[in-house]
Amino acid sequence: MTHSWFLQRCNQVWVSASYPDMPGHAFCIGGVTELLLQGVPPDVVTTQGRWKSQAFLEYWHQISSILPLFISSSADSARLLSLDSIMDNFARRTNVRTVSRT
Repeated sequence: MTHSWFLQRCNQVWVSASYPDMPGHAFCIGGVTELLLQGVPPDVVTTQGRWKSQAFLEYWHQISSILPLFISSSADSARLLSLDSIMDNFARRTNVRTVSRT
């Protein structure tokens, strides 16, 4: 299975079900978000995703718009606040400019 075949097949299924065509980058966004929400340390996310920069933090800083797509009814708001603090600390420690979460 190749990357292009996989995306083409996914898009065939989605479009036939009246969903929009999705770029491969959507998998990166979803993967980063899921790993961070599961509590995987940002350093591990960076390594696992082979990120050469801290660009994945942009996704976290857009969490208010992404979160409804991934959150389950069992989410604990205290856990989410803790994750937010972890991400802010990571950004400070790695000298990454933080982005407003508005």
